[in-house]
Amino acid sequence: MKQFHKIIALFIFIFITGIFITVIHINAPLNSHTSPESVKIQKDSIHFKQLNTKTI
Repeated sequence: MKQFHKIIALFIFIFITGIFITVIHINAPLNSHTSPESVKIQKDSIHFKQLNTKTI
């Protein structure tokens, strides 16, 4: 029974360590303070013609 408790403790330790490492790797890019690249806004070059047809 002593060995069973050691095995369970080892799995719990591995599980908690994996969660801790995953949280650190996910939060690292989110906490970066680099500004995003600026994007210039341009108007579309396609102009739609307005149709002057009227229905009777």
